Amino acid sequence: MKKQKRKDMLLTFSRKEFETLIKQGVKIHTIRQDKHNRWKPGRKIHFWLGNPRNVKKHPYQFGEGKCTDVAFIEIFPKKNMVRISYDGVNYGTFCKIQELNELAVDDGFTNWEHMKEWFSEDFKGKMIFWKSLNCVWL
Repeated sequence: MKKQKRKDMLLTFSRKEFETLIKQGVKIHTIRQDKHNRWKPGRKIHFWLGNPRNVKKHPYQFGEGKCTDVAFIEIFPKKNMVRISYDGVNYGTFCKIQELNELAVDDGFTNWEHMKEWFSEDFKGKMIFWKSLNCVWL
């Protein structure tokens, strides 16, 4: 029997302020590792504050949405540089502080310096996008 591919995906967040920023449409994407290449446009997203497998910390689902786009991202915090590509095509290399601040705000941080506290080492992963207007908030 062939194993079915999972179409629903969990996005868990550890910071309470991310829930508010996502619902307000300020945080428009999240950056994650995707070792098994499971994130694809069209996948249903279940937004959670906390990990649903850790019931002692009182996690809860706060919304549902759909992945609208996925991009590859490389973050080089010590160089103040970010590279983004779509489908193997380089979308851009960002080094200007204004561009890096915009990226950071779109990911829920106050600015690039705040984001570098989270991504303190070089990172390669995916940017997962959704449209807040199309989400259902619980």
